[in-house]
Amino acid sequence: MLNKKQARLNLKQTKLALGEQLTALRRLHRLTIFDLATQTGVPSSYLEKLELGLVELNLGNLSQIARAFNMKIDISFEA
Repeated sequence: MLNKKQARLNLKQTKLALGEQLTALRRLHRLTIFDLATQTGVPSSYLEKLELGLVELNLGNLSQIARAFNMKIDISFEA
């Protein structure tokens, strides 16, 4: 079991990795943050923070972003 410090570190690393993946995907599709914000309805300021790993992604925004890239969301929970 993780202690609180390890859990915070894991969350920070996960947010950074997600942000890097979103940046790469957005660039692959040749979209600006403003373009993605317009397509998703997610504020560009939030998307910028998301790409920098400063905020957590909620399921509603994940759904909007996935839809913009014509992607399915596949989530599995492991014990």
